[in-house]
Amino acid sequence: MDKKLVCPCGLTCCDCLFYKTEIYETAAKLKQLIKNSQLDIFLTILTRNQGWEAIAKQLGEDENKFSEYSESFKKLPEFFNVLDNIIKLQCTKTCRESGNCSIGGVPHKCEVVKCVESKKYEGCWECSEFKNCDKLLFLKRSYGETIEGNFQIIKEKGIESLESRGNKYYEWQRKINQR
Repeated sequence: MDKKLVCPCGLTCCDCLFYKTEIYETAAKLKQLIKNSQLDIFLTILTRNQGWEAIAKQLGEDENKFSEYSESFKKLPEFFNVLDNIIKLQCTKTCRESGNCSIGGVPHKCEVVKCVESKKYEGCWECSEFKNCDKLLFLKRSYGETIEGNFQIIKEKGIESLESRGNKYYEWQRKINQR
């Protein structure tokens, strides 16, 4: 794996949901497509003017069949707000590129990076205290065996030997995929 994709804490950007550009580009594209086509305006008009009932009548359907559309499309502003916030979450640079975590597009110098820099290490895997380090507790809870597994691979074979874990990166993914 390219060294720039391996964080000092042992996580890999290529598997991180915050770094996967396709998610954020798709959210932005979906919002733009809806706005450009003016589908949001059309759906709002249909909802306000009981258009769904007219459509149901025109199609010879029960009015209730389309009532769920009317209720859900009233929430379009909330939906756009959710898309905007998803887009804002994107991590735009790796820790190695910027020296910080950039979740949310804003640089954050996490406790792990501060510690690694102060000890002049390349990563936590060089530290003899990583197994009991309180700076890694949150990450170990979220990523489970990923952190220590990556440390072991790096120590034995080097950073280049790390591989993507795909949809088995986060602890919750492994639990879901075991079912």
